Amino acid sequence: MRLSFLAIAASGALLAVPAEGASESQPGHAISPQNLSVEHAEILVPGRDGAAAEGYLTIWNGTVSQTGLIEVRSTTFARVSILRTEFREGEPKALPVEGVLPIPGRAELRMRHDGVRLMMEEPISASAQQIAGGLTLVFEGGQEVNVVADVVPTRAALTRHHHGEGDVGAN
Repeated sequence: MRLSFLAIAASGALLAVPAEGASESQPGHAISPQNLSVEHAEILVPGRDGAAAEGYLTIWNGTVSQTGLIEVRSTTFARVSILRTEFREGEPKALPVEGVLPIPGRAELRMRHDGVRLMMEEPISASAQQIAGGLTLVFEGGQEVNVVADVVPTRAALTRHHHGEGDVGAN
């Protein structure tokens, strides 16, 4: 499990926020409920090159215990895979996350293009890639969180999540 966590921490953005002394300027975290919450959910629609849509989530684990993301289901895409970027010799390579994607207690997982992200394939309808999509996140222990993901047309339109500074609309 430790190797899995290190691989995810290196390839994604996992930000720990201490339970005590959390800054008042960090929107949501200092006063957030002690549960799992999705702060951002966005789907980047593919261009005309035939690439798959990508999903980006910011998940806050407000509990004191580590949990793991097991699966993501979509109302607009038949297949959703969790990918990670591996940096080895040559070009970065996108590989599936095998097993559970860990999120430590009082920490945040922020998905990014060069780290952990969702690959969304097989749109359910021709217009599926143009409408906001419902996502169901399944965590260890069977907990499910439902969110509506905003559709964004370009990578530049993805939300950049910054604690204490507010969010900005470019990644």
